[in-house]
Amino acid sequence: MKQNNLDQRVGFHSIESILEHNPEKLKKITLPAKRADKRIESLIKLIESKGIAFELSKKISQEPEAIIKKEEQSSFQDLKLMISNSKNKNPLILILDNIIDPRNLGACVRSAAVSGVDALIINKHECAPTNAVAHKVSSGGFEVLNIFHVTNLINCIKFLKDNNFHIFGLSEHSNKIYYKEDFCGPSVLIMGSEETGIREKTLEACDSVVALSSSKNFKSLNVSVATGVILNEAVRQRNQIEN
Repeated sequence: MKQNNLDQRVGFHSIESILEHNPEKLKKITLPAKRADKRIESLIKLIESKGIAFELSKKISQEPEAIIKKEEQSSFQDLKLMISNSKNKNPLILILDNIIDPRNLGACVRSAAVSGVDALIINKHECAPTNAVAHKVSSGGFEVLNIFHVTNLINCIKFLKDNNFHIFGLSEHSNKIYYKEDFCGPSVLIMGSEETGIREKTLEACDSVVALSSSKNFKSLNVSVATGVILNEAVRQRNQIEN
């Protein structure tokens, strides 16, 4: 299937999520002709329940593929509107500042979806593209999140500060351990590059910089793992207050 990688989706989880949440985005679905198991039968039933046509192809062997309609990315202005109109007085937001690998990007999105963050902000020109690989790894997470792509992250952070968000940056060089921080108020968590972490100007804009490990021997975690850890702690704290 020769198509712009940004318009392509591959894999059961990704396509099922689109069918369940945003079926109007689908332009074309192609299924592997040689598969006749329960997994593909279940997907066909879901496709038919949405009234969407599909075709079979011998060119693909295992996983379904789909082409989606071109869609506009939500911008900083859209984020402003969401914050202004939201009735949630205690939002949790994740920012991905400089994620290089689309697989890590997808894994971070998946963790954000599981954690139920109110918004995910991607630094548009400093992150991996949200391509078919990122979507597949996210297991459909892109379809259930409010995702905003911004071109000026510092201005975005300033806006969030003006709206009473506390900005947390993660760095292995910090002396503050993450579980001693309070994530129960309106909070923003910023994750940086796999290689160099959060950029200096972004770190300077943070209210607090925290680390995930106090180990003297080894502190580095994969960025997608680190994202899951910090989000889990934030959600844990918030659930304790609600209960």
